[in-house]
Amino acid sequence: MPFSPSVTALEGHPNISMEPITTHKADGRSNTKIVFSIHTSTHIDSPQHFYSDGTTIDQMDLGIFYGKTYVCDLRQIAKPGHPLTIDDLKAGGLPNEDKLRNNRMLMYADWAASRWTGPDLYKGNMYLSEETAHWLVSTGIVALAMDFSVDGHYPYPCHQILLAAGIPLIENLINIDQIGSAEFTMIALPMKIEKGDGAPARVLAITD
Repeated sequence: MPFSPSVTALEGHPNISMEPITTHKADGRSNTKIVFSIHTSTHIDSPQHFYSDGTTIDQMDLGIFYGKTYVCDLRQIAKPGHPLTIDDLKAGGLPNEDKLRNNRMLMYADWAASRWTGPDLYKGNMYLSEETAHWLVSTGIVALAMDFSVDGHYPYPCHQILLAAGIPLIENLINIDQIGSAEFTMIALPMKIEKGDGAPARVLAITD
């Protein structure tokens, strides 16, 4: 997603705001002050987001965020407001679990692409069942990317399950339709925020 004041923020989080510190007209140069929640627009959750002793984003191995990624295509499967089962994910075109181990998964429901500026981004979305979250941990994936929230309600049990296992969540992706492949190389490098519970990220897909 763009990093812009037009991006919808999670309820209780500030909207992205930008204001000039200096301007070309007045000062001959431009500098901008930005206020935002780490968990707005495309970003990565570190385990410290839910666990006080969890790994912070600046301490995570960057190798986790670069490498082979399998697309789980849920566009014809996921239903808004309903949990996704293990069978749903398996029906999304995933390879066998041996291939998933030590790799990454991208769940694609075509949710965020048309909602990132509107009120429904975090409302009525499909989400993972707790059983499905535990199954994802068992597959041995090292990172999970998605275009919808893994949770549909407080206290966010799937965030807790996945982050407790050290699996970072790469959230709020769009333009997934441009990948055009069931597997690709993902580059999702987070900003190095000291002691961060997450960070904004620019996420790239390499398909060649």
